[in-house]
Amino acid sequence: MIVPTVRVDDWLRAALQSLLAQTAELEVVVVLDGVEDTTGMPRHECVRTVTLPQRSGSAAAINAGAAVARGEFIGRLDADDLAEPGRVAAQVALLDADPGIVAVGTAATVIDDAGNTVGAIDPPAGTDLARGLLRKNLVVHSSVLIRRSALVSVGGYDTRCVRMQDYDLWLRLARVGRVTNLPGRLTRYRVHATMHSRETSPFSASATRIRASRLALARHLGRSVPGQTLRNLAWTASQSARHWGLRRPRFLTR
Repeated sequence: MIVPTVRVDDWLRAALQSLLAQTAELEVVVVLDGVEDTTGMPRHECVRTVTLPQRSGSAAAINAGAAVARGEFIGRLDADDLAEPGRVAAQVALLDADPGIVAVGTAATVIDDAGNTVGAIDPPAGTDLARGLLRKNLVVHSSVLIRRSALVSVGGYDTRCVRMQDYDLWLRLARVGRVTNLPGRLTRYRVHATMHSRETSPFSASATRIRASRLALARHLGRSVPGQTLRNLAWTASQSARHWGLRRPRFLTR
């Protein structure tokens, strides 16, 4: 499991504890992305650290963690989120049972700064998400487990995507295998004022990469290019509304 972080705090310690409580055996790689003060960093035989001397961004940090990870599968958890105890075991079982699946996420409970439930994310589960991904991101990044061979085959995370690097990756993975979700809420996803996703501009280089990857997947699936161009325009409009505070995320209930 790769956990990139820019600070050592109580949220990181809770995230790591949730991974150490998993019913499956796993290796945890914490990537300290430009972290200067590591006071309070947990020490455990299952936890390894990778130190990046300068802030490099999520995509580069996750790639650095994946490069040293030794498992067949590469999992993700953000440093402010939590994994339910049976999450990894359930994901490993699905990937072992179906070699055609290259990545599997989960539904998620949405929590606030204090850990209170404020919503839920229940994306489509038990199916190939390729066509749905042409419209929007259907996988919670912090919930995913990826087959290493597939991640390597698509070149890992694109470091040009300062934001939305997860969505870009799903779009590329969907061209080499099936991307899906488990239905259970096996991840707790924290929303707070300093989230990077709230800084994403629909006109950034990252958004440009997303539109290109959506178009490439559409071509791979034999879908209409003009049709996908219209879907891209609708997606850009939706991202603009969220960026400018005109639309709240649908998973928030208050």
